Amino acid sequence: MLTVSNKNETQALAAKLAKLLPLGSVVTLEGNLGSGKTTFAQGFAKGLGIQRAVKSPTYTIVREYPLDDSASFVHIDAYRLEEGGADTVDFDYLMHDKTIVMIEWARFMADFLPENYIQINFTPLEDDQARSIQVEVIGSVDHPYHQIVKQWLN
Repeated sequence: MLTVSNKNETQALAAKLAKLLPLGSVVTLEGNLGSGKTTFAQGFAKGLGIQRAVKSPTYTIVREYPLDDSASFVHIDAYRLEEGGADTVDFDYLMHDKTIVMIEWARFMADFLPENYIQINFTPLEDDQARSIQVEVIGSVDHPYHQIVKQWLN
């Protein structure tokens, strides 16, 4: 578990992860409304070199941002899938070896997540800007995500 003091630290942490993750990676972001998920996704996109404004795709569910070599960053906000409907989104099309996928509220599409992914949980602290961040690798104990997370957090 780690603590960030403000939005800039959250985005810098995310940008650092973006530089370490290979294509084909999936990262989930969990936490209450306003806990820092979209702020993290924005910093991550900047770390990938995306210049466009990154907004939470709450109503559209999915936003795709092109990267080099026909690759893309896919930002999913599954909040609107709380009551169902995840089966209507073609996640197989979005999650492949030419994308890096970041999913806010991933618990609402748990049945569609890959076997291995990085899960990041955000908890606001008493200071308006401070957040506690907990990182966990879900899946195989020998998956490369473990080494990536270790390198990222050191």
